[in-house]
Amino acid sequence: MQKFENVDILKSLKAIMQTHTQHYQSDFEIDIETLKQAAKSQNPEDKKYLWLCRTSGTWCLRERDTFLKGSREHNTFCFYAEQSSDKILAYAVELTGIDRGKVTGNLYELDYQKHYQHVKNASLLTGNTKLVYEHGERTQEAGKRISGDADPALGKFLHFEEQPKDPAALRSILWDEQYRRDHFDAGNIKEHIEKLSGKEQKPSLRKQLAKDKETVKTAPKKQTAKTHRKELEV
Repeated sequence: MQKFENVDILKSLKAIMQTHTQHYQSDFEIDIETLKQAAKSQNPEDKKYLWLCRTSGTWCLRERDTFLKGSREHNTFCFYAEQSSDKILAYAVELTGIDRGKVTGNLYELDYQKHYQHVKNASLLTGNTKLVYEHGERTQEAGKRISGDADPALGKFLHFEEQPKDPAALRSILWDEQYRRDHFDAGNIKEHIEKLSGKEQKPSLRKQLAKDKETVKTAPKKQTAKTHRKELEV
């Protein structure tokens, strides 16, 4: 697996999507808005996503949520391994900022089937739910229905977040994920996209001849003649 550092995230993901997604490419418009908002967020957990590219659409899922059993993100990430035969291109997305209007960061290539098994095995039980409003937040007991109503003191309801029963365990999982990805081989995003599109550039004839010549130079020499002389001397 490769990592692609300091890239234009939206441009790179769009190019990958165009090599693989045949239907519902408009899904990517939702991903664009999600990642743009996340890039502006001050919450470190908003900076890391898992992105799935399918033949019929895309998904952009916050990484921390995929490791919480029963969450929408966890169920979505696992669905295509359990219920579909589609080929999935999967990447971890790490946002580092906005540079002259471009969302910048790092992409990490994932083996979807292997990562699905990893997520399935490592995921944690959920606990209480955090309800986020325009003027603050509050915690709701696990299992209670989320109404989405405004709060008299906190204002309009914005969204909710599942919380792990063991927050320290989730922090450990996310740290391990980043540590593992940091050790991926560095790749070239342009060459990666060309390979996905089937337009991978072949070496020129001159380069290929030079490579063949170097191979001949470094090839081990046969010892047939020397061995034959020894046999004759016996």
